Amino acid sequence: MLKKICDMLGDIKISFVLLMAASTTLFIGSNYAGAHFSLFREMNRLSVSDWLAVHLKAEPELTWWVPVLFFIMGALGLNTLICIGNRVTRLISQRKTLQPGSFFHLLIPSIVHFLFVVIMLGHLTTFLSAKWQTMMIETGSSVILGENAPPLEVRAIEDLYFPETSALRDRISQTTVTFANSTDEAIELKYLHPVRIEGHFLFLDKAKQKKTSAPMEIAPTEDDETCNKAADFVKKNRSKQLLLAVKDPGFYIIISGLVLILCLMTWYFLIHERKAGRPIRENGRNQ
Repeated sequence: MLKKICDMLGDIKISFVLLMAASTTLFIGSNYAGAHFSLFREMNRLSVSDWLAVHLKAEPELTWWVPVLFFIMGALGLNTLICIGNRVTRLISQRKTLQPGSFFHLLIPSIVHFLFVVIMLGHLTTFLSAKWQTMMIETGSSVILGENAPPLEVRAIEDLYFPETSALRDRISQTTVTFANSTDEAIELKYLHPVRIEGHFLFLDKAKQKKTSAPMEIAPTEDDETCNKAADFVKKNRSKQLLLAVKDPGFYIIISGLVLILCLMTWYFLIHERKAGRPIRENGRNQ
């Protein structure tokens, strides 16, 4: 009975059905996400379990596809593992009849499929256990990334503007935040250049004020009797500096799986070229 269930779940036709179901669910979900962007944007800063705990009961008509997608991908992972087990079992039974070195060569596709499942588990780890922490920072403040992590001191926040000759003059081209760790080592963080500290990836973000329909204020001039409020005007309308700290244990699983797949597939096709009697080509000519 168990063997029949495994054979049924490991059928390649089931793989095709599950892939089509996953694609259809993703397509439907993308339409929901596009129509209700603010709702699904929260998933960027919350674990899926926390997000579903809030919105699945409140708005099931918009969020039903998320658990369905998880179920389909779980079934696809199980289907893949059963297919891998069946193929490896056949290869082991034929091992004595294979040429030396051919066993591992034929085993590589199964290893790649297994790594695909590992990558899926890495994404699941990200969805369930990743943590996002957003905090306002300013010069002289401290940043605490974890319970046992030493605090980071914000030494400086410097904005670099576009040159006066540029059409983007008076706009910030880059922001650099300098931290000091417990050993007084300087660590620089810039936009699009994240750094890794204490197991966290740090990113810069801006907290911009919402636009209102109120009339635009005009900064007082130097000879105005309210010139003492000029500095306050600049400070009030200036974008605030935010720091995003992300701790994602699934990231390392995903990257490791992708690197191993790349190495195995490269080696597989190089060996396949030699076994097929087609030497590797270089500069368009046979060697």
